[in-house]
Amino acid sequence: MTNNMGEIFAEMQNLQKELKNKTVKVSEGDGAFSVVMNGHQEVLAVKLDPAALCGENAAQLQNIMTVAFNRAIGESKQMMKNELSKITGGLNLPNFSGLF
Repeated sequence: MTNNMGEIFAEMQNLQKELKNKTVKVSEGDGAFSVVMNGHQEVLAVKLDPAALCGENAAQLQNIMTVAFNRAIGESKQMMKNELSKITGGLNLPNFSGLF
């Protein structure tokens, strides 16, 4: 960790750009549904097993998708916190406008 706030701020700006390319992948329902999300919580891809599209499974599929999206968001946010912690050395810094 650096002690210079200007350097920390510059590193945080770089991290924001890097998080666009870092991803998490979450699967639910024994692989029936998966989602890939980047560090900006943008969905990059979804995959749905065609067998899960059976009309009888609609409610179950909706639940699986909800759980997967929420897990992906949580894992993406945790990834961001872990990367930010590397820069700040674990300091609890306030949110900087325009960064995260």
